[in-house]
Amino acid sequence: MKHPALKLLSLLLLTGWLAGPSAPLVLAEEEQQQDDGRAEPMDNDEAEPGSAESRRDSALSPPIWSASSNNFTRARGSSGPRLFPQRLGPIAAQEPPAPMSSLSAQACNACHGELHDQWRSSGHSTASSNPVYLAALKALGDPPECQDCHLPLANQRPYLHLGPGSSGPRSENPSYSPTLAQEGVTCAACHIRDGVIYGPRELHSSAAPHPVAQAESLRGTEACSYCHQLALQGAEEHPFLDTVGEWLRSPWGEAEIPCQECHMPRVSGQVAGARYAAYSSHGFLRQRDPQALRRALTLEVALRSPELERGSELRASATLLNTGAGHAVPTGDPSHRLELRFELVDAQGNRARGTSIESHWMGREVQSTPPFTQLSDTRLQAASSRVFDYRQKLSTASKAGRFTLVVSVHWWAVAPERAKKHELDEQQVRVQVLEQRIPVPVF
Repeated sequence: MKHPALKLLSLLLLTGWLAGPSAPLVLAEEEQQQDDGRAEPMDNDEAEPGSAESRRDSALSPPIWSASSNNFTRARGSSGPRLFPQRLGPIAAQEPPAPMSSLSAQACNACHGELHDQWRSSGHSTASSNPVYLAALKALGDPPECQDCHLPLANQRPYLHLGPGSSGPRSENPSYSPTLAQEGVTCAACHIRDGVIYGPRELHSSAAPHPVAQAESLRGTEACSYCHQLALQGAEEHPFLDTVGEWLRSPWGEAEIPCQECHMPRVSGQVAGARYAAYSSHGFLRQRDPQALRRALTLEVALRSPELERGSELRASATLLNTGAGHAVPTGDPSHRLELRFELVDAQGNRARGTSIESHWMGREVQSTPPFTQLSDTRLQAASSRVFDYRQKLSTASKAGRFTLVVSVHWWAVAPERAKKHELDEQQVRVQVLEQRIPVPVF
């Protein structure tokens, strides 16, 4: 019998939502952690009946990369309390730390206004409400597994599912907060556990009005891997989500430069109340952010000849380099695509007569049935590049003048045909990243 988790991935592909996912991750085995002197042994106590841990499906792989004990440590960060589950499932319901009376990000806004506003403008705050995610949920029949990353706290769910799949047994959730459910990956999802607010640096308890403690794992990749690294058993070579694995295999991973260095850059401002300090931005640079993508990619265009005679052939090339991302571009969800586009326009900005737009696509393709074997991967891995050629013959009927070769790069949440199928506007799924306008005199 096919495992429910595999059924879910089959459904993703059969509904046409995923074009094809995958690339590596290895299960985080308990003995590997214990072999690492810096990593905490996992708690072997049996989960309390009815707890969030007891409801997790043990057949879902831990979202932590562990190709070796050394790699596992690099993914986790330094020793300290473990804040995230080792298998997919909701983070156990939390209570507000005294004297706070709410878990909502609104309560954090009072003292941490700058951080709150950065988070509010990020993809984390809209993780449960962005149109692409909602379209995916609709296409898939609202599977609860998606909530494990998009609504990670148990408090954010009206029902607690006792098994995988939306048709399985469930119970009403007495800790459900509709307000928290609107906040996606909210502050408490990463920072609040058992009545304590955790941060990445040491802070004396007298410096805050609520309990505080340090969790050095918030400085490392463990804080990201719970949602950005995932493989099913039997698919270790090509994980469904492999951003952490891509990082581990990259020069950035080898240098132990964690995700936060790029995605949470240091800024200066009011970190708490009137306290001014350097802190990590909570704007979370992300794939659909043009600024983040421009930092990751470099585009170089070359012409065979700097000018063109009517009736002759324009020959050009574009080299796209991943010079700034410590993982593949695009990364994460296999439905993401990267497009490099060529277009030749005349002096009036119209497409040159006899020419057409030419697009080159980068992404992943996998088989539509378990174990979802990877068929191809044309993405830009960290520190890699690809060259694309362009040849177009200009009509003899074209008017002489200053033509322009427009070379642009676009990131797509899903491919255009899939967006159309699920009634998503292009502006909801496409982000223009780079554009170069190369003058081409025509005589």
